[in-house]
Amino acid sequence: MVNIDVIEEKPLSMAEVKEKLANDKELTPRGTKTLEYLKATSLIKSNKAEELKEKLKNLDIQRLKDKHIIKIIDILPKEMDSLKVILSQDVTLKQEDLQKILELVNSYS
Repeated sequence: MVNIDVIEEKPLSMAEVKEKLANDKELTPRGTKTLEYLKATSLIKSNKAEELKEKLKNLDIQRLKDKHIIKIIDILPKEMDSLKVILSQDVTLKQEDLQKILELVNSYS
């Protein structure tokens, strides 16, 4: 069996994955199915997702990691309860930080 060493792990939003798959010329059947799913469920375009990711990072919320930002971009929560559920397993943030995130996300939906 081949040993695989993970060099880097980087979370990608559904919009980014959709773009990468769309640019791939030789998709496997599984890749084609994944691309179809992403086209049907992706809520935001790749360039908007990148822009939102940068703006969320620029909020300078220490506890907000890349994986949290990607979850937020994929789901685009519209109310505070939804945002809290997305972040509840990994991180707790101050109310004012949550409000900043929600305002920024709502400007993109």
